[in-house]
Amino acid sequence: MGLQDKFPDVHWIWKGAISYVYEVHPQIVVKVPKSGDFEREQFRKELGIYDLFSRSAPCASVVQCFHRADNGIFLEYMRDISLHSRLQYSQIWDHRNVVVTGVKKLEPLSLRKQWMQDLTQAVAFLESLHLAHGDLRPENILLDRDRLKLSDFDCTAEIGADFEACTPPYGRILNSSEAEHGACGTSGCLGPRTEQFALGSIYYLINYGFEVYGDQTLTDDHRERGPRIVDLLQHMQLPDLAGDDPSIDAIIDRCWHNQYPTIADLATATTALLLLGCNKSDAIIAQEMVNGAQQQIVEPGRDMPCCGPAPTGAFLRNKAICEDLDRRGLLDLLATNDPEQLGLALAWYRYTA
Repeated sequence: MGLQDKFPDVHWIWKGAISYVYEVHPQIVVKVPKSGDFEREQFRKELGIYDLFSRSAPCASVVQCFHRADNGIFLEYMRDISLHSRLQYSQIWDHRNVVVTGVKKLEPLSLRKQWMQDLTQAVAFLESLHLAHGDLRPENILLDRDRLKLSDFDCTAEIGADFEACTPPYGRILNSSEAEHGACGTSGCLGPRTEQFALGSIYYLINYGFEVYGDQTLTDDHRERGPRIVDLLQHMQLPDLAGDDPSIDAIIDRCWHNQYPTIADLATATTALLLLGCNKSDAIIAQEMVNGAQQQIVEPGRDMPCCGPAPTGAFLRNKAICEDLDRRGLLDLLATNDPEQLGLALAWYRYTA
């Protein structure tokens, strides 16, 4: 019996660097590793991170895991595109010079602030577990309508580990004046410095509509553009900030210049930003949301509880669905071959419920 005969509701919806992602239910996807040794090793790392997550109170801004096994991770279905794709829709491109020449519209200011807060809470949650995401970029930030959550933890490691996935403009290599952080020309070690720099560049993208230097040609030959950006970032030659909210620009600048001792301190700043300008009723609602999120953050170095609060009914129902699919052999079947050879075509299939 073929895959589609036994599991007719399974659809292939994404091909990532280390895994394939399949929709299995209106609220659930499953991530299955590719067959290569490197991909399986990275997948095992992500499994380990979700194991750590399971021992602590959940974070509302991290994609939720319902069930995991050696050959698959069942996750909350974020039914829309990544932050990267969402913002690209509003960009006007000069493809010849690989530069953004305009932005049709920015997201509403209130939503931009909420996204900044949600993302910061997710990274502060990791910090509370003595972890750094290690690959903060818009492709790893998912959306379900306007809800934003952090995903993809295969590069996540303990604070102090080598920063390996240093992707500009969300990571930068060190210059000769930064010996306290590592050798010149290296990326240094993961920690608040690397995480807040990446966050600053993501905040820039959210609030300007294009990446750092995305609106500047920089070189005559577009093939030299990447190395030029690496050089500018290494020497801390960053764009001028003149957005529509000076408070946001101030946070971006501080992130770029490593002025928050911890991501928890940065979360305090984004909390204040979220509340700024609210009317009284909105402020009460926002503060309640913030208070609920902050209860999930523990100062770095403090012990975490061995388990989180009692799971909700929705979580338990989704967990039971995932366990049943695993028990019926879905993961074993998906692991036998790549999607095309299993008879699946790549198609972004969205539920509207």
